[in-house]
Amino acid sequence: MQDREWDDHLSWHAEATFYHTRIWSRILQAAFPALRDAGIWLSAPGARATLPLHEWRRLGGAWTTLQSSFPFLYGGPVPRRIGEVDLMAEALRALADRGRSYALVGNPFAPGPAQSPKETSVSEDRTHILTLPATHEEYWDGVLSTAKRNDVRRLTKKGVTVRLDEDGAQAGTIYRFYRLSFARWGGRPGLVYPEGLYRAMLRLGEGHVRLYVAEHEGRVLGGAFIVRWNGHVHYHAGYFDHEARSLRPNVLLQERIIRDA
Repeated sequence: MQDREWDDHLSWHAEATFYHTRIWSRILQAAFPALRDAGIWLSAPGARATLPLHEWRRLGGAWTTLQSSFPFLYGGPVPRRIGEVDLMAEALRALADRGRSYALVGNPFAPGPAQSPKETSVSEDRTHILTLPATHEEYWDGVLSTAKRNDVRRLTKKGVTVRLDEDGAQAGTIYRFYRLSFARWGGRPGLVYPEGLYRAMLRLGEGHVRLYVAEHEGRVLGGAFIVRWNGHVHYHAGYFDHEARSLRPNVLLQERIIRDA
């Protein structure tokens, strides 16, 4: 009942994302056994909000952080603000006396900047948000450049295709492209996402997660994991065969994903 109440609450707020939900929390716990769901409700006069939190214990519990959200995606309270009530400030107050470090990641769909106490360090990041036009024709003619439209036509003529991988059969292949990318990125990153994360997304995502795969003459060129929930479509992650970069599968993938959205 708690999970249903939480996600029902989120569905009433356009700023909420999939990464605030209990569905996402269950995915994370399946992929990261050391992670614990520590989400809380926030209350203020005339306002109520959810705050997703994930307790991450490392070094045998010597270092514990609270992440909202994990791993470093959108988080923060939903709603962010009701009238003059700033729920971000309530979230910071609720976390201040917990005796551990915390990371409260912002949400680009929420109104207003985070108001933080002086002792709280704030950093900025960037994301890209596209407001979808009403029809695919408007997207094709009004958003895509002439060069991108020509790319789509050229790659289609070359035989590059994009399909939905309904059963996730190619998830392992796409994950292998991710691991092969480490050398090009300059080495192994500090946090390596396990293959189990992507498989859990497809298995436990309740139909909100899709895997798109690009192919050419029977060869997998790459793929992207896409999340659709509450009116938002997130390009969660995409990985490609570097040896097939001349076929630019990412161009066709993005066009198909946006067309479906």
